Parts: sequence; structure tokens; C-alpha cells
Amino acid sequence: MNIRGIAVSIIVAGLINTCAYGQSPAPTPPTEIKKWDVWIGDWDLSGTAKDTPTGPEYKVNWHLHEHWILNGFFVQVDQTWQSNGQELHSMEILSYDPVKKVHTVSGFSGDGWTWALTATFNKTTTTEEGAANGPDGAIVTSRTDWQFSSDGTALSGTQQSEQNGIRWTAFTVKGAKSK
Repeated sequence: MNIRGIAVSIIVAGLINTCAYGQSPAPTPPTEIKKWDVWIGDWDLSGTAKDTPTGPEYKVNWHLHEHWILNGFFVQVDQTWQSNGQELHSMEILSYDPVKKVHTVSGFSGDGWTWALTATFNKTTTTEEGAANGPDGAIVTSRTDWQFSSDGTALSGTQQSEQNGIRWTAFTVKGAKSK
């Protein structure tokens, strides 16, 4: 074997070794993301809601299906909001930003609304705060306080919203985890 053949053999062996042993371990989700675990499952909630400060109050049934996605780095929430004979579908992505050390919610609704929230956790409560943007340019800020039962199978929540300096209770719901 000539020098060139030996050099090629060494390079090939080095490349194979690098490919087989030089790979980094797969990244793992930050442990803080597990705080969203309390939400995983199917939730059936009902109560009352009001879309604007002067709008009528109405009854609502709300179904949430929450599951881990993308190797446990995110939670996907598929939602159905039923009221007044109408059905509205929405989706949220729940995440944790390890650099900013903040839990986030990014939401998208079938009526064109989007929202961005931050969440904090304290034992059996979750608080979400942020703003929603309507397709017409409307901006509504909100704070939602969620309270879980000690066993994590029941839930109640109230959202306070504000638009143009006027505050109102946007919804009050209670329900249970069905799966």
C-alpha cells in the first residue's frame, strides 16, 4: 500500500470514528417545563363568559385536549369553545424559555385572534398574563387565575380582561379532567 492509500485509510477511519462516537447526546427538555404537566389530559369546563365590557354574558362549554409534543419540549392544547350554538376552535403552544426563565403561551384562534401570555406556577395555582390581538387590530390584556384541586383532577378559572381602560370578567369556569 502506498503512502496515499495509507493516508486515505487513516482519514476514512477518523471520519467513521467521529461519526460513531463524536455525536452529542440528544438534547433534553429543561426540567422546569414539567410544571405544565398538571394540564396534560382532557378537560371539560363550563361556566359563563362575556366578550366585551358591555356585551351580554352567555353560557360556555369548553373542551381542552393537552398533550406533550416535539420530544417533550412543548405542550399542544387543542380547544373547542361552545356557546350560543357556535363552536370555536383554538390552539395553544405552551413552552419554557430557559434563557429568560419564563413559561409562555402562544395562542391562535379560528376567528383570527392571537395571544401571547406568560405563566407562573405556585403549588395548585397557575396564573397567565398577557395580551390578545384581534384581526381588526383590537388589543385586550388579561389575567387568568387557575386553581387546581389538590389531586389535580378538578379546575376552576377566572379571567379578568381590560380594553381601552375598561375592565371586566371575561369568563368564570369550573370543570374536571376527563382523561
